[in-house]
Amino acid sequence: MYDCALFDIDGVLVDIRKSYNAAIKKTVAFMIRKFTERTFRGLVTDQIVLKFRQTGGFNNDTDTSYAITLAMLANPQKNAVEGRRFLAKVAENADESGIDSVEKYLGSFGVEKWKRKLAYPAPVSDSMLARVFDELFYGPELFRRQNLLAPKYSRGARPLIKNDRLVVSRQTMKQLDTMFSGKLAVVSGRSRLAADYSLGPIMKYFDPVASVFLENEKREHAKPNTFAIKHAMEAMNARTAAYAGDSAEDLLMARRAEKELGVKIDFVGIYGYSAEPEKIAAGFRKQGVVTIASINQLPRTLRARR
Repeated sequence: MYDCALFDIDGVLVDIRKSYNAAIKKTVAFMIRKFTERTFRGLVTDQIVLKFRQTGGFNNDTDTSYAITLAMLANPQKNAVEGRRFLAKVAENADESGIDSVEKYLGSFGVEKWKRKLAYPAPVSDSMLARVFDELFYGPELFRRQNLLAPKYSRGARPLIKNDRLVVSRQTMKQLDTMFSGKLAVVSGRSRLAADYSLGPIMKYFDPVASVFLENEKREHAKPNTFAIKHAMEAMNARTAAYAGDSAEDLLMARRAEKELGVKIDFVGIYGYSAEPEKIAAGFRKQGVVTIASINQLPRTLRARR
């Protein structure tokens, strides 16, 4: 039925609620404490992170950390409750342009001073925020391998990538490998290093030439840009694909790719590893998308569509 299958990693193959989400929370806390000496216990929740991701412009979790930090520095709040209300409003006014839309919304709060201090987006070597995020997520050893730098801010912290939970089973991967004759590829915002670490033994099922790891690519190629899908499908000489994703960026990218490339992509929405599973499922269904709770249901779902 399809020439190939494409997969996001975060929220699809791996449950990231205690890894990437935790990195956002800890990075924001570090940066606010650094610049204001204030602590907002419980400020950033999984629900706040989800609100930013649902805009279609925050596939990059360092971007989310920056947007939340910038908002709290530009318009300080009295406590965590008021902070969450303000952050929800910021997210409601964000769109697929991501941090650009947040900076525009915050323009009336004297945001330029904080933009200069945060120096983002910039390479990890030039941005404290980007460096803190990577140090927290990767831990000392992987941080050195990924960035060729020694850690400065979190040398003793447990690497949050260790909290990644692989949710796709080997049996599922074997079934998909057989169904698609080996034409499987990852289309992910992660780095190749982070993918290798967390996917471990199932990495062998994905075509290494067709797979795209956007953290290693130019920033303008980030989702929902169609670069990753175009590369993957061209590498596998595919005109049709099933794509398993969990976010607004994934769906938007797939639909744009259909129009731009003249290909057919059936999107399958994965919702079981979200902070609000039923809300995500309802949103996908409203868009006419087939939804499943777990990637392990994909082989059966695809067979039923034949």
